[in-house]
Amino acid sequence: MPNAETGSYYNCIGAYASLRFQLVNLMSVFTAVEPAQLEHFLQRYELGKACDFSPISAGITNTNYYLDTDDGSYVLTLYEHHSDDELDYMLGLQQHLAEKSVLCPAPLKDRRGDYYSSLNHRPAAIINRLPGEIETAPVTEHCAQIGAELARFHLAGQDFVKNRPNPRGVEWLLAAGDMLEAHLTPQDQQLLTSTVGDFRNFDHRPLAHGAIHADLFHDNALFVDGALGGIIDFDYACHDSLVLDIAVLLNDWCSDRQGNLESRRVTAVLNAYQQLRPLHQVEIRALPLMLRISALRFWLSRLYDKVFPLSGELTFIKNPDWFRELLMLRSAETRQLERLFLPHYMG
Repeated sequence: MPNAETGSYYNCIGAYASLRFQLVNLMSVFTAVEPAQLEHFLQRYELGKACDFSPISAGITNTNYYLDTDDGSYVLTLYEHHSDDELDYMLGLQQHLAEKSVLCPAPLKDRRGDYYSSLNHRPAAIINRLPGEIETAPVTEHCAQIGAELARFHLAGQDFVKNRPNPRGVEWLLAAGDMLEAHLTPQDQQLLTSTVGDFRNFDHRPLAHGAIHADLFHDNALFVDGALGGIIDFDYACHDSLVLDIAVLLNDWCSDRQGNLESRRVTAVLNAYQQLRPLHQVEIRALPLMLRISALRFWLSRLYDKVFPLSGELTFIKNPDWFRELLMLRSAETRQLERLFLPHYMG
Protein backbone atom coordinates (compact mmCIF):
# COMPACT_ATOMS: atom_id res chain seq x y z
CA MET A 1 0.00 0.00 0.00
CA PRO A 2 1.22 3.52 -0.65
CA ASN A 3 2.21 5.56 2.35
CA ALA A 4 0.92 9.07 2.96
CA GLU A 5 3.61 10.60 0.79
CA THR A 6 3.15 8.32 -2.20
CA GLY A 7 -0.60 8.46 -1.76
CA SER A 8 -0.44 12.23 -2.15
CA TYR A 9 1.61 11.79 -5.29
CA TYR A 10 -0.87 9.40 -6.89
CA ASN A 11 -3.73 11.71 -5.92
CA CYS A 12 -1.99 14.43 -7.92
CA ILE A 13 -1.51 12.09 -10.88
CA GLY A 14 -5.09 10.90 -10.62
CA ALA A 15 -6.36 14.47 -10.63
CA TYR A 16 -4.15 15.18 -13.64
CA ALA A 17 -5.52 12.13 -15.48
CA SER A 18 -9.10 13.22 -14.92
CA LEU A 19 -8.33 16.75 -16.06
CA ARG A 20 -6.38 15.57 -19.09
CA PHE A 21 -9.13 13.39 -20.43
CA GLN A 22 -11.62 16.23 -19.97
CA LEU A 23 -9.44 18.70 -21.86
CA VAL A 24 -7.76 16.59 -24.50
CA ASN A 25 -10.86 16.53 -26.69
CA LEU A 26 -10.75 20.32 -26.82
CA MET A 27 -7.04 20.85 -27.35
CA SER A 28 -4.39 20.29 -30.04
CA VAL A 29 -2.59 17.11 -29.01
CA PHE A 30 -0.70 15.04 -31.54
CA THR A 31 0.85 12.66 -29.00
CA ALA A 32 -1.03 11.94 -25.78
CA VAL A 33 0.94 11.27 -22.58
CA GLU A 34 -0.47 8.84 -20.05
CA PRO A 35 0.10 9.26 -16.29
CA ALA A 36 2.48 6.30 -16.08
CA GLN A 37 4.52 7.65 -18.99
CA LEU A 38 4.80 11.04 -17.33
CA GLU A 39 5.83 9.51 -14.03
CA HIS A 40 8.55 7.47 -15.70
CA PHE A 41 9.81 10.43 -17.73
CA LEU A 42 10.05 12.71 -14.70
CA GLN A 43 12.40 10.26 -13.02
CA ARG A 44 15.05 11.65 -15.35
CA TYR A 45 14.79 15.04 -13.62
CA GLU A 46 15.09 16.52 -10.16
CA LEU A 47 11.81 18.41 -10.19
CA GLY A 48 9.84 16.94 -7.35
CA LYS A 49 6.38 15.47 -7.85
CA ALA A 50 3.90 16.34 -10.59
CA CYS A 51 0.87 18.21 -9.29
CA ASP A 52 -0.75 19.45 -12.49
CA PHE A 53 -0.48 18.50 -16.13
CA SER A 54 -2.72 19.83 -18.90
CA PRO A 55 -2.52 20.27 -22.68
CA ILE A 56 -1.88 23.67 -24.24
CA SER A 57 -4.45 24.69 -26.83
CA ALA A 58 -2.33 26.70 -29.24
CA GLY A 59 0.00 23.98 -30.53
CA ILE A 60 0.13 23.64 -34.31
CA THR A 61 3.40 21.81 -34.90
CA ASN A 62 4.24 20.10 -31.61
CA THR A 63 2.44 18.74 -28.56
CA ASN A 64 2.74 21.00 -25.51
CA TYR A 65 1.62 20.53 -21.92
CA TYR A 66 1.70 22.74 -18.87
CA LEU A 67 3.54 20.91 -16.09
CA ASP A 68 3.54 21.96 -12.45
CA THR A 69 5.70 20.14 -9.93
CA ASP A 70 6.78 20.71 -6.34
CA ASP A 71 9.73 22.71 -7.71
CA GLY A 72 8.04 25.03 -10.19
CA SER A 73 6.08 25.56 -13.38
CA TYR A 74 7.26 24.25 -16.73
CA VAL A 75 6.23 23.40 -20.28
CA LEU A 76 6.68 19.85 -21.52
CA THR A 77 7.06 19.70 -25.31
CA LEU A 78 6.96 16.60 -27.49
CA TYR A 79 8.56 17.38 -30.85
CA GLU A 80 6.63 15.81 -33.70
CA HIS A 81 9.02 16.29 -36.61
CA HIS A 82 12.35 17.82 -35.53
CA SER A 83 15.66 16.04 -36.05
CA ASP A 84 18.32 15.77 -33.35
CA ASP A 85 20.39 18.45 -35.10
CA GLU A 86 17.42 20.81 -35.13
CA LEU A 87 16.70 20.19 -31.45
CA ASP A 88 20.34 20.76 -30.58
CA TYR A 89 20.12 24.13 -32.34
CA MET A 90 16.76 25.23 -30.95
CA LEU A 91 17.31 24.23 -27.34
CA GLY A 92 20.95 25.27 -27.40
CA LEU A 93 19.96 28.70 -28.69
CA GLN A 94 17.38 29.15 -25.94
CA GLN A 95 19.96 28.30 -23.30
CA HIS A 96 22.52 30.61 -24.92
CA LEU A 97 20.09 33.54 -25.03
CA ALA A 98 18.80 32.96 -21.51
CA GLU A 99 22.36 33.00 -20.20
CA LYS A 100 22.77 36.42 -21.84
CA SER A 101 19.62 37.74 -20.13
CA VAL A 102 17.40 37.70 -23.19
CA LEU A 103 13.82 37.22 -22.03
CA CYS A 104 13.19 33.64 -23.13
CA PRO A 105 12.66 30.32 -21.33
CA ALA A 106 15.66 28.07 -20.79
CA PRO A 107 15.43 24.29 -21.26
CA LEU A 108 16.18 22.04 -18.30
CA LYS A 109 18.93 19.45 -18.29
CA ASP A 110 18.05 16.00 -17.02
CA ARG A 111 20.22 13.97 -14.64
CA ARG A 112 22.44 12.95 -17.57
CA GLY A 113 22.93 16.52 -18.70
CA ASP A 114 20.68 16.17 -21.77
CA TYR A 115 18.16 18.78 -22.89
CA TYR A 116 15.80 16.20 -24.38
CA SER A 117 15.09 12.48 -24.39
CA SER A 118 12.34 10.12 -25.53
CA LEU A 119 8.74 10.19 -24.30
CA ASN A 120 6.09 8.07 -26.00
CA HIS A 121 8.36 7.63 -29.04
CA ARG A 122 8.92 11.38 -29.43
CA PRO A 123 11.84 13.61 -28.44
CA ALA A 124 10.68 15.59 -25.42
CA ALA A 125 12.05 18.49 -23.39
CA ILE A 126 11.05 20.33 -20.24
CA ILE A 127 11.38 24.11 -20.46
CA ASN A 128 10.97 26.76 -17.80
CA ARG A 129 7.54 28.36 -18.01
CA LEU A 130 7.52 32.14 -18.28
CA PRO A 131 4.88 34.21 -16.51
CA GLY A 132 2.41 36.32 -18.44
CA GLU A 133 -0.28 36.27 -21.07
CA ILE A 134 -0.48 36.92 -24.81
CA GLU A 135 -1.35 40.49 -25.72
CA THR A 136 -4.10 40.05 -28.31
CA ALA A 137 -4.13 43.68 -29.46
CA PRO A 138 -0.59 45.10 -29.30
CA VAL A 139 -0.23 48.87 -29.08
CA THR A 140 2.83 51.09 -29.46
CA GLU A 141 4.14 50.34 -25.94
CA HIS A 142 4.10 46.59 -26.61
CA CYS A 143 5.70 47.13 -30.01
CA ALA A 144 8.53 49.17 -28.52
CA GLN A 145 9.26 46.48 -25.96
CA ILE A 146 9.30 43.64 -28.48
CA GLY A 147 11.45 45.71 -30.86
CA ALA A 148 14.06 46.25 -28.17
CA GLU A 149 14.00 42.62 -27.09
CA LEU A 150 14.43 41.42 -30.67
CA ALA A 151 17.53 43.60 -30.94
CA ARG A 152 18.88 42.03 -27.73
CA PHE A 153 18.10 38.60 -29.18
CA HIS A 154 20.01 39.38 -32.40
CA LEU A 155 23.00 40.82 -30.58
CA ALA A 156 23.18 37.94 -28.10
CA GLY A 157 22.90 35.37 -30.88
CA GLN A 158 25.87 36.67 -32.83
CA ASP A 159 28.30 34.35 -31.08
CA PHE A 160 26.03 31.30 -31.03
CA VAL A 161 28.17 28.72 -32.81
CA LYS A 162 25.55 26.23 -34.04
CA ASN A 163 23.90 26.64 -37.41
CA ARG A 164 20.50 25.67 -38.78
CA PRO A 165 19.43 26.69 -42.30
CA ASN A 166 16.00 28.28 -42.53
CA PRO A 167 13.53 25.35 -42.66
CA ARG A 168 11.06 27.61 -44.49
CA GLY A 169 13.53 29.11 -46.94
CA VAL A 170 13.17 29.52 -50.70
CA GLU A 171 13.67 25.85 -51.52
CA TRP A 172 10.88 24.89 -49.14
CA LEU A 173 8.61 27.58 -50.61
CA LEU A 174 9.10 26.23 -54.12
CA ALA A 175 8.62 22.62 -53.00
CA ALA A 176 5.47 23.57 -51.09
CA GLY A 177 4.19 25.43 -54.13
CA ASP A 178 4.62 22.29 -56.23
CA MET A 179 2.79 20.14 -53.68
CA LEU A 180 -0.02 22.70 -53.42
CA GLU A 181 -0.32 23.28 -57.17
CA ALA A 182 -3.87 21.90 -57.33
CA HIS A 183 -4.93 24.41 -54.66
CA LEU A 184 -3.33 27.48 -56.25
CA THR A 185 -4.93 29.63 -58.92
CA PRO A 186 -2.85 30.96 -61.85
CA GLN A 187 -2.79 34.30 -60.00
CA ASP A 188 -1.49 32.50 -56.90
CA GLN A 189 1.24 30.83 -58.93
CA GLN A 190 2.29 34.19 -60.41
CA LEU A 191 2.35 35.73 -56.94
CA LEU A 192 4.60 32.95 -55.68
CA THR A 193 6.91 33.03 -58.70
CA SER A 194 7.35 36.81 -58.74
CA THR A 195 8.02 37.02 -55.00
CA VAL A 196 10.61 34.23 -55.04
CA GLY A 197 12.18 35.69 -58.19
CA ASP A 198 12.58 39.12 -56.63
CA PHE A 199 13.97 37.54 -53.46
CA ARG A 200 16.56 35.55 -55.40
CA ASN A 201 17.60 38.56 -57.47
CA PHE A 202 18.25 40.67 -54.39
CA ASP A 203 21.86 40.78 -53.20
CA HIS A 204 21.68 39.30 -49.69
CA ARG A 205 25.42 39.29 -49.06
CA PRO A 206 25.59 42.73 -47.35
CA LEU A 207 22.75 41.84 -44.96
CA ALA A 208 23.67 40.97 -41.39
CA HIS A 209 22.98 37.30 -40.65
CA GLY A 210 22.71 35.38 -37.40
CA ALA A 211 20.33 33.51 -35.14
CA ILE A 212 16.72 34.58 -35.67
CA HIS A 213 13.40 33.56 -34.14
CA ALA A 214 11.64 33.48 -37.54
CA ASP A 215 8.14 33.25 -36.00
CA LEU A 216 7.86 36.20 -33.64
CA PHE A 217 4.12 36.76 -33.83
CA HIS A 218 2.30 38.48 -30.97
CA ASP A 219 1.12 35.07 -29.70
CA ASN A 220 4.76 34.07 -29.20
CA ALA A 221 5.36 36.75 -26.58
CA LEU A 222 4.04 37.01 -23.05
CA PHE A 223 3.31 40.17 -21.06
CA VAL A 224 2.84 40.74 -17.33
CA ASP A 225 0.92 43.90 -16.42
CA GLY A 226 1.97 45.50 -19.70
CA ALA A 227 5.64 44.53 -19.38
CA LEU A 228 7.23 41.97 -21.67
CA GLY A 229 7.74 38.70 -19.83
CA GLY A 230 9.51 36.88 -22.63
CA ILE A 231 9.62 35.32 -26.09
CA ILE A 232 8.49 31.72 -26.58
CA ASP A 233 8.22 29.04 -29.30
CA PHE A 234 11.58 28.52 -30.98
CA ASP A 235 10.41 25.81 -33.39
CA TYR A 236 11.51 27.74 -36.47
CA ALA A 237 14.57 29.46 -35.02
CA CYS A 238 17.40 29.33 -37.53
CA HIS A 239 20.34 31.19 -39.08
CA ASP A 240 19.21 33.79 -41.60
CA SER A 241 19.16 37.54 -42.24
CA LEU A 242 18.24 39.57 -39.18
CA VAL A 243 16.02 41.89 -41.20
CA LEU A 244 13.81 38.93 -42.14
CA ASP A 245 13.06 38.53 -38.43
CA ILE A 246 12.08 42.19 -38.23
CA ALA A 247 9.77 41.78 -41.23
CA VAL A 248 7.97 38.83 -39.64
CA LEU A 249 7.41 40.96 -36.54
CA LEU A 250 6.21 44.03 -38.46
CA ASN A 251 3.70 42.08 -40.58
CA ASP A 252 2.03 40.73 -37.46
CA TRP A 253 2.46 43.30 -34.68
CA CYS A 254 2.00 46.43 -36.78
CA SER A 255 -0.79 45.61 -39.28
CA ASP A 256 -4.32 46.88 -38.89
CA ARG A 257 -7.40 44.79 -39.67
CA GLN A 258 -7.04 45.52 -43.38
CA GLY A 259 -3.37 44.52 -43.38
CA ASN A 260 -2.00 48.05 -43.65
CA LEU A 261 1.09 48.84 -41.60
CA GLU A 262 0.26 51.33 -38.86
CA SER A 263 3.06 53.89 -38.89
CA ARG A 264 3.13 54.55 -35.13
CA ARG A 265 3.61 50.90 -34.30
CA VAL A 266 6.23 50.51 -37.04
CA THR A 267 8.09 53.52 -35.64
CA ALA A 268 7.86 52.11 -32.10
CA VAL A 269 9.42 48.80 -33.20
CA LEU A 270 12.19 50.26 -35.35
CA ASN A 271 13.15 53.10 -33.01
CA ALA A 272 13.43 50.75 -30.03
CA TYR A 273 15.35 48.19 -32.08
CA GLN A 274 17.79 50.76 -33.45
CA GLN A 275 18.61 52.18 -30.05
CA LEU A 276 20.40 48.88 -29.46
CA ARG A 277 21.30 47.73 -32.96
CA PRO A 278 21.26 50.36 -35.75
CA LEU A 279 20.13 49.06 -39.11
CA HIS A 280 22.30 49.52 -42.18
CA GLN A 281 20.91 51.21 -45.27
CA VAL A 282 20.79 47.91 -47.15
CA GLU A 283 18.66 46.40 -44.38
CA ILE A 284 16.18 49.27 -44.55
CA ARG A 285 16.10 48.90 -48.32
CA ALA A 286 15.43 45.16 -47.96
CA LEU A 287 12.44 45.54 -45.64
CA PRO A 288 9.69 45.81 -48.32
CA LEU A 289 10.94 42.62 -49.98
CA MET A 290 11.30 40.84 -46.64
CA LEU A 291 7.70 41.75 -45.77
CA ARG A 292 6.63 40.05 -49.00
CA ILE A 293 8.70 36.89 -48.53
CA SER A 294 7.49 36.65 -44.92
CA ALA A 295 3.86 36.88 -46.04
CA LEU A 296 4.50 34.23 -48.70
CA ARG A 297 6.14 31.92 -46.16
CA PHE A 298 3.20 32.01 -43.75
CA TRP A 299 0.59 31.82 -46.52
CA LEU A 300 2.11 28.64 -47.95
CA SER A 301 2.90 27.05 -44.58
CA ARG A 302 -0.65 27.56 -43.32
CA LEU A 303 -2.13 26.38 -46.61
CA TYR A 304 0.14 23.32 -46.45
CA ASP A 305 -1.03 22.57 -42.91
CA LYS A 306 -4.65 22.91 -44.05
CA VAL A 307 -4.24 20.61 -47.05
CA PHE A 308 -1.88 18.12 -45.39
CA PRO A 309 -2.78 18.23 -41.67
CA LEU A 310 -0.78 16.29 -39.12
CA SER A 311 -2.70 13.48 -37.47
CA GLY A 312 -3.55 14.00 -33.83
CA GLU A 313 -6.34 13.83 -31.33
CA LEU A 314 -7.28 17.30 -32.49
CA THR A 315 -5.32 19.80 -34.55
CA PHE A 316 -5.60 23.57 -34.64
CA ILE A 317 -5.00 25.08 -38.10
CA LYS A 318 -4.76 28.81 -38.77
CA ASN A 319 -6.42 30.40 -41.79
CA PRO A 320 -3.93 30.91 -44.67
CA ASP A 321 -6.07 33.44 -46.56
CA TRP A 322 -4.98 36.40 -44.42
CA PHE A 323 -1.38 36.03 -45.55
CA ARG A 324 -2.33 35.60 -49.20
CA GLU A 325 -4.16 38.92 -49.03
CA LEU A 326 -1.25 40.45 -47.11
CA LEU A 327 1.20 39.31 -49.79
CA MET A 328 -0.94 40.89 -52.51
CA LEU A 329 -1.10 44.12 -50.50
CA ARG A 330 2.65 44.23 -49.80
CA SER A 331 3.41 43.52 -53.46
CA ALA A 332 1.25 46.44 -54.58
CA GLU A 333 2.62 49.00 -52.10
CA THR A 334 6.39 48.79 -52.54
CA ARG A 335 6.84 52.52 -53.12
CA GLN A 336 4.70 53.42 -50.12
CA LEU A 337 6.74 51.03 -47.96
CA GLU A 338 10.00 52.57 -49.15
CA ARG A 339 8.72 55.99 -48.06
CA LEU A 340 7.54 54.56 -44.73
CA PHE A 341 10.95 53.06 -43.90
CA LEU A 342 13.23 55.77 -45.30
CA PRO A 343 13.14 57.97 -42.14
CA HIS A 344 14.45 55.02 -40.12
CA TYR A 345 17.80 54.93 -41.88
CA MET A 346 20.21 56.22 -39.24
CA GLY A 347 23.25 56.63 -41.47
